[in-house]
Amino acid sequence: MLIHTQRLRLLTCEEKYLAAIVRDPRSLGELLNVTVPQKWPEHPKAYSHALSLLKEQPLLPYSGWWLYLFMHPGLKALVGSGGFKSSPDAEGVVEIGCEIAPAFRRQGFAAEGLRGLIRYAFTRPEVGAVDAYSMPMKGPQSELAKEVGMKRNGEATDSVVGKVWNWRITQKAYLAKALGARVA
Repeated sequence: MLIHTQRLRLLTCEEKYLAAIVRDPRSLGELLNVTVPQKWPEHPKAYSHALSLLKEQPLLPYSGWWLYLFMHPGLKALVGSGGFKSSPDAEGVVEIGCEIAPAFRRQGFAAEGLRGLIRYAFTRPEVGAVDAYSMPMKGPQSELAKEVGMKRNGEATDSVVGKVWNWRITQKAYLAKALGARVA
């Protein structure tokens, strides 16, 4: 699957791409005919974990609720990745996140990619809200959440980093913003 944004193409990360990332991230560039930046990925264990999940559930990439590679066709470069932690929960909430390579940060690619994921999520009838998490402080993560229209929705505890802030955008707020209306 491919999600289009103004500058990016978010490509579903199929098994062959994950295997390349785990083996040697530069080999992904050969498969996709793009440049893969140095220092990407910053969290390689996440891709090994995703590959393991995919071996157990080979249809995951086709569900839409998966990992995407953020590619810039004009630059012929991979700028990062992002996606959905899992399918929507029983309340219709899905969680998103992303990782942008250091060379491509502060250029709006994270916000653009996340907006693409949010837009995709709200095309699905089972989704009522999209969540993200940030470190519990003002900084790039919380600013990014605000930039894509999310509002702080409390705190949570992450098993690795501890306390985090929860951010959310509801379908109602998303549609109101898209239509230029205010949400009560």
